[in-house]
Amino acid sequence: MGTLDYKEVMPGVVAKAKEELGKILVVAVFFSAGFCLIHVSNRLLTEGSQVELASLTRAIFGGLIVAKVLLSVDILPFVHAFPGKPLLYNIAWKSSLYIAAAVIFLYIEPFLKNLFKGAGLFVSHSRAWHELMLPHTWATVIWVAMLMAVFVTLKELSRVIGKDQLKYMFFGHRGKLATQEKFRDAA
Repeated sequence: MGTLDYKEVMPGVVAKAKEELGKILVVAVFFSAGFCLIHVSNRLLTEGSQVELASLTRAIFGGLIVAKVLLSVDILPFVHAFPGKPLLYNIAWKSSLYIAAAVIFLYIEPFLKNLFKGAGLFVSHSRAWHELMLPHTWATVIWVAMLMAVFVTLKELSRVIGKDQLKYMFFGHRGKLATQEKFRDAA
């Protein structure tokens, strides 16, 4: 039985790690930027009131958490439920899943925080439910829903037409073929 040589295995492991880090970084930057915009708009809307808001740092770390969760959820087989259907099916399905997960998270976070402070199940549930029903929480959910829809739409387009073609359509690139220019102009 042969042994594995780390010199043969390591390049593949490093390449896979770079690929995964790149995926997480793109998603994290997208959602961190989006959460920072949500934070700023909430701050502007609640200026002068007694409403407490999360910090900007929490918005940035929230983007990192969402990135890891979304990439983990994408591994599940039921997430890709409509492979042969028009993009709208996948976009609506995945956006709905991600938004439902976000709402569940918005309930679970204060529930666990109160539970660990010794509030008990009923009190923890009551406080978490009250926080979930606040108008500024639902304003945040609306923002997150829009972020999810944009994210899923871009991800599905990237899957169908290819990441390089999507980049070219948005940013262009010197030295591309004439067919790619026609493709971008047609889009």
